[in-house]
Amino acid sequence: ELRRNDEVYLDAVGARRIPDPTTAGDFCRRFTAEHVRTLLEVFNEARLKVWAEQPEAFFDEARVDMDGTMVTTDGECKEGIDINYKGQWGYHPLIVSLANTSEVLSIANRSGNRPSHEGAAEEVDRALALCRKAGFRRVRLRGDTDFTQTAHLDRWTDDERVTFVFGVDNTPARWLLAENLPETAWQPLARPPRYAVRTKPRARPQNVKEAVVERREFDNICLIREEVAEFDYRPAACRKTYRMVVVKKYLEVRKGQKVLVFDYRLAKDSAC
Repeated sequence: ELRRNDEVYLDAVGARRIPDPTTAGDFCRRFTAEHVRTLLEVFNEARLKVWAEQPEAFFDEARVDMDGTMVTTDGECKEGIDINYKGQWGYHPLIVSLANTSEVLSIANRSGNRPSHEGAAEEVDRALALCRKAGFRRVRLRGDTDFTQTAHLDRWTDDERVTFVFGVDNTPARWLLAENLPETAWQPLARPPRYAVRTKPRARPQNVKEAVVERREFDNICLIREEVAEFDYRPAACRKTYRMVVVKKYLEVRKGQKVLVFDYRLAKDSAC
């Protein structure tokens, strides 16, 4: 309400006037899902014109990410809200974005209790069609374990331009496949640093939390090293075989300064 009468704000957004909040609310309530879809398609048509102005290297590969996010609300009269497994009320929209430019290609709103992957295949199909129309030479789909929809993998990769990197859950059957790999299949995993120091490395401060855990002799699980391996894997719903990358974590369980157990675990999710 205050911004409506702020000349500097109006000039900044290039507007001559801004509607009253009640008018804006009434306008938004008149939108249906079909109207929102039409608006998204209008945005995508504009993107095609902007992308056409980019250098040739821009079209080497499109990296399409998908994820769900929880949007909570304290309102009690919000249509479509629901409660999730954490006890949070709100919505669980699905977001499909182009990682190259951080652009949101589509948003599908859902109630708070819906799974992350619901509706993802349809949104991915729209993103693929958009990227093909734009002229990208390759498209890489990326998502966590919730988005490994094996019923669609073959269909997507029938187009040689499409590849994917999805997480998969560590089920007993997959664990057994990884466990039966020969020792020579495992290689040390060297993770790249999170960031590069541009000036001088600084001394790390004392880890106060670690000292408290050790002094009170809490059980402390410490990562010693990681190894990585890969093998061919065909999901039950697929006719094609894909590459599975699995990570093994070597752990120590300490109590105070004593080592109680030395063990290893396969990461709870791996990449396919």
